Amino acid sequence: MSVKIYDNFLSEEEHKNLCESFIFNENFSLYLHNTVTYTGSEVDELWDWYGTHTFYLLDRPSETYEKIKNVLVKKVMEVTNTKTLIRARLNFYPHTETLREHYGHTDSDFSHVAGIYCLNTCDGFTRVDDGTIIESVANRFYTFNGGKQHNSTTTTNSKGRYNINFNLI
Repeated sequence: MSVKIYDNFLSEEEHKNLCESFIFNENFSLYLHNTVTYTGSEVDELWDWYGTHTFYLLDRPSETYEKIKNVLVKKVMEVTNTKTLIRARLNFYPHTETLREHYGHTDSDFSHVAGIYCLNTCDGFTRVDDGTIIESVANRFYTFNGGKQHNSTTTTNSKGRYNINFNLI
């Protein structure tokens, strides 16, 4: 499964509505995690944390799932030609003075479509198993094999990096 990139994925209005719902919205909850990737031998780095909000996990939608269901999830499933949503989650990676790459990981131990929708543009990126780097560009959606090694980064030129991640089959 090769990387596929879709720029200008949603209309400008749809993208703007998602950003207003999730970026710097005091009524939207993020849950903090002490480390981005569990490697079995954690190093306590001050920059190695992130925030998440799970919209959907294994047939269990959250109270905010409806905000992405009819616009974003529907289109994601159409372009990926998938039938089942496994997980949809917003990830927030904080600003750091130096760009930091998180440890590599797989989303699960089987081949499946991983998709990332970028809410904002910043110098953060995703690196996939073949070394391809996909830059964070607002309103960009990209896919790759979530069963293969990949990693995320922080950002140095924005207050944070905001993505909505999908796992589908």
